Amino acid sequence: MITTKKTKAMDLVISMFKEGRIDKAEASQLLKGLNSQKTPVAIVGMGWKSPLSDNYNDIWDVISNKRTLIQACPKDRITRAAQLLGGLDTDERNYHYGAILSDIDRFDYELFGIPHKDASLMEPSHKIMLQAAYRALEDAGYLNTDRKNEITGVYIAANFTANQLVNYLKHIGDINMNSYMLNWTSFLATRLSHQFDLRGPSTVIENSCVTAALALYEACNLLETGKITSALVGGMNISHLLDNRIALNEVFHHAPDIASKGYDDDPGGNYLGEGSIALFLKPLDKAVADQDRIHGIIRGIHTNNSGAAISFLNTSSEMISQVVQGALNDANVRAEDITYVDGEGYCESIEQALEVKGLISGFQASTQKKQYCALGISSANLGYSEAMLGLSNAVCCALALKHKQIPPVYKFDTPSSYLDFINSPFYVNDKLKDWEVEEGKKRIAASFSYGYGGGNALTIYEEYIPEERNSQPWIKDSYLFCISGHTLVSLQQTISKFAEFVKQYKDTESANVLDFSYTVLARRQHYSPYRLAVVYRTFDDLYETLSQWIVDNRSSGDIYYDEKRRKSVAENRDVEQGMLSSFDRYDMREIAEYYVNGYTIDFNRLFHDEQSRLIDVPGYSFTQSKCWIGGGD
Repeated sequence: MITTKKTKAMDLVISMFKEGRIDKAEASQLLKGLNSQKTPVAIVGMGWKSPLSDNYNDIWDVISNKRTLIQACPKDRITRAAQLLGGLDTDERNYHYGAILSDIDRFDYELFGIPHKDASLMEPSHKIMLQAAYRALEDAGYLNTDRKNEITGVYIAANFTANQLVNYLKHIGDINMNSYMLNWTSFLATRLSHQFDLRGPSTVIENSCVTAALALYEACNLLETGKITSALVGGMNISHLLDNRIALNEVFHHAPDIASKGYDDDPGGNYLGEGSIALFLKPLDKAVADQDRIHGIIRGIHTNNSGAAISFLNTSSEMISQVVQGALNDANVRAEDITYVDGEGYCESIEQALEVKGLISGFQASTQKKQYCALGISSANLGYSEAMLGLSNAVCCALALKHKQIPPVYKFDTPSSYLDFINSPFYVNDKLKDWEVEEGKKRIAASFSYGYGGGNALTIYEEYIPEERNSQPWIKDSYLFCISGHTLVSLQQTISKFAEFVKQYKDTESANVLDFSYTVLARRQHYSPYRLAVVYRTFDDLYETLSQWIVDNRSSGDIYYDEKRRKSVAENRDVEQGMLSSFDRYDMREIAEYYVNGYTIDFNRLFHDEQSRLIDVPGYSFTQSKCWIGGGD
């Protein structure tokens, strides 16, 4: 078992007892107190592949501005679905509206080191899960980190039953051991462990719409006990059953105004939400010690099952009430501390009434305070994402905590006649509002999910407030910006994203050259053979240089570019010594030369005496290629 602060403290108490410094009663009391202490879990990385983009920040724009990802089924998906469904017609009137991915046939196979033929044989869910995991590790700044001494568990939420009628593997012309292995469902998790060298337990979990919450539950429990040091928790949802004439799709019916209206007397329709999400988690004390950027804290999570209390496919308000009370106990918070709840999101009058009544009962078991907690429903904007739902809600809660705002419900006209909101802790929030809390208190949110078969889960999130820094401004004669690509297209696209980012970032109050440099140089992956380096003095200089490069792709006195294979400094002792000298002198031009010549560089040497922090910068641009059975369009 991994040693944590808690286990070290327990060892100290035992040692003190053995040495006679405390008596048995005192030792028992101290150990009891330590055992009751729960280690919160920090979210240090997030990745989301949605129909809109693969940038989770775009999701906040959607839910905060009452936008929706629901639209007609993309034409490309109609073609693909018709192919997999055995030649059914491609009349778009027969296909679902939803938040549906348009590019499941595209993948950056070269980046992940997978031959094109194999990538074409892989079921699309494996590929989008790889991309979301990459984004989460990139966001956390751990893509280029040696993790051999870490124990990182991988827990992936998926729903295989929904696609049993449409098996991607059946459409592969030659079903052999290779194609079989490329589609093995358990490899959704183990492939991530292999790809990113993660050496903890690795498994796939399936349990209808509560699956993602169960994956979080498993990861958090192991993190809290110290059996793993970090966790990658993912979830994905892709449906090949997009034809609305298939009986299994009755849950996704279309309302006249193409809208889900949560907690409304006319709940509207339900629409499929596709995509993949990954979270990178660490114990809070470890994340703070490692100076990670923390998106939010998982304070507690509790799950249960309704058992035989109701019929198999129905919802139990009583068991929802119990799962709320269990989560409050696990998080050691009061019901009135929670001021935002993101609900399940399945918009059907009776089901939603049972859900909310269970939440009301659970909250009222410990508070009689009225209408203080906002009730939200992000699934109305993003589609109902089934097995991925608990992670979708997790990111939405983290974004709300980050922005210190409560997002509005997408559509809301008339409160449900099944619910008495006036005499409950809840109100339906129908406009974006600043999230105010009493001085000295933190913002706390919760998300609820349940699934067919009686599964219930409530997860409680808390905002993280970093300590103030006393560091002085990082003042150098010049600074270095380095960027790379495994293809020229990736490099050019990533440069364009950074040019736009710097244009916006340079005039903000938060603009900080130390944090920017640390994030780009030391906490991002660097590829070969395409590399660009810029020596600059101000953000204005950097923006102008990148903009000029985009126009004419020419090197100049401040910009360095080359296409070289990756080199190790171990190959040349003189190079190693020269590079160390460059770092000692902060000679950015020499370091730039080493970089574009392909050398692996430990940029942490530039920041060893600095209080630098990871910030949000653009992600690497994937080079997406057609990877689909048959290989053609």
